[in-house]
Amino acid sequence: MRRFSSKFLASLGLVIGCHTFSVAQTTTPTETVWSLQQCIQAGLQNNLQVKQTGLFVEQDAIDVRQAMANFLPAFNASASHGMSFGFFNDPITYEQRNESNRSSSFSLQASVPVFSGLQVQNTVKRNRLNLKATEQELKKAQNDLMLNIVTSYMNILLNQELLKTNQERYNLTKAQAERTQKLFKAGSVPESNVLELNAQLASDELNIITAQNQIEISELQLIQLLNLENTAPTNFAIEIPQLPDPDQSVIAFDAQQVYETAESIMPEIRSNQLRVESALKTIDIAKGAYFPTLSLGGSVSTRYSSGTPFFLVGPLETVTQTIGVVQGTNTPVITTYSDRTRTPTKYKYMDQLQDNLGQYVGLNLSIPILNSFRTRNNVQLSRIGLRNAELNTAIARNQLRQNIAQAYTNAINAQKRFVSARKQLESFEQSFKNAEIRLNNGLINSVDFNVARNNYVKAQSDIIQAKYDYIFRLKFLEFYQGKTITL
Repeated sequence: MRRFSSKFLASLGLVIGCHTFSVAQTTTPTETVWSLQQCIQAGLQNNLQVKQTGLFVEQDAIDVRQAMANFLPAFNASASHGMSFGFFNDPITYEQRNESNRSSSFSLQASVPVFSGLQVQNTVKRNRLNLKATEQELKKAQNDLMLNIVTSYMNILLNQELLKTNQERYNLTKAQAERTQKLFKAGSVPESNVLELNAQLASDELNIITAQNQIEISELQLIQLLNLENTAPTNFAIEIPQLPDPDQSVIAFDAQQVYETAESIMPEIRSNQLRVESALKTIDIAKGAYFPTLSLGGSVSTRYSSGTPFFLVGPLETVTQTIGVVQGTNTPVITTYSDRTRTPTKYKYMDQLQDNLGQYVGLNLSIPILNSFRTRNNVQLSRIGLRNAELNTAIARNQLRQNIAQAYTNAINAQKRFVSARKQLESFEQSFKNAEIRLNNGLINSVDFNVARNNYVKAQSDIIQAKYDYIFRLKFLEFYQGKTITL
């Protein structure tokens, strides 16, 4: 969760408080009026940073599916066909030939892991933890965006209230300058009073222009945060909610109660806890490399070669053959045997593929003995990753505790300041009214009158700041308790 400075949160508190004294902004028929909830909803749908974090969730989901798919057998097929010229070894008969030859081969291999030190199982568990952690990080990005939208929304309200206050100051100064001009013509006041009020009038006019520019800049920042295309500040307006005065009762919860609730629901805490669990599984995966791996494999293959001889064998026949003569005579030696006629013919392609079909199935065992201490070092690196994840979790808890403690303390202080500022406002208001009467009667100069007026204006700002700083702190604490920020 983002940490806001006291000055920043005080400004936001001032923004909320301005609504009690302001009127709704005048809009043209072409303006679109946005409520805070509409801004948050549009931001969550359109913001590019949130969409980018969503892509990380999709990537981790694919990693989970891939880890589960590693349980499945792996199938691979291969095929080749070529021609050779001149001297070659026949791939079928392994005879050496010197002729042109065409050859083909086809194979299909399959393997499935039987045991791999539980690395596959632990990878599935780790990737699932990483997916859950990334989903929590997406929620954190959405929370950060929501707080940024609330901040920008309130900045618009702040600048609108500044504009209204500057307009009131201008009208007050203008009316007083006109009265002083009349008194000067009547000889009741010196000309210096007129000159000082005219200078103050010009300064007030410049403040109005500055406030108008700040409104447009604040609206543009919110438009960019919502990623609204083709929307200009002139066509954009926000609703101005009405907020009641804060009560003076003691806050019904303490900082420790808020922290205990936030610790169990804030996504940044949960994501870090999941990263710790993931780091533990990473250690198990690294240790799995110490164990032997066993896999089951098999293949089917066949081949073809145009140079492979093939003969058609005829029926069995009796063959009479003279093998010599009887020694010392001319009597021939005749032998008789049975044989079949062999007629050379073409060995058909499909017949050869069918006849050369072969199958294989077997187990493969791999035993790690020494691999340059790679496994041991991977285990040590995984343990360092675990310690880093644990430190990140502790840091996130400390940051959350500090944010809540600071917000709670500031809420108590703002409540006290509101009580004091209300008394101060009553006093300066009466002093301003008296100064106005005395100025009109020529009893004081414009310098003394401006001092009284500035004190009164500052008292108004102080009570608004204290009042709505207190309200914002409570909203901030409610957010840490899982409640939606509404105005």
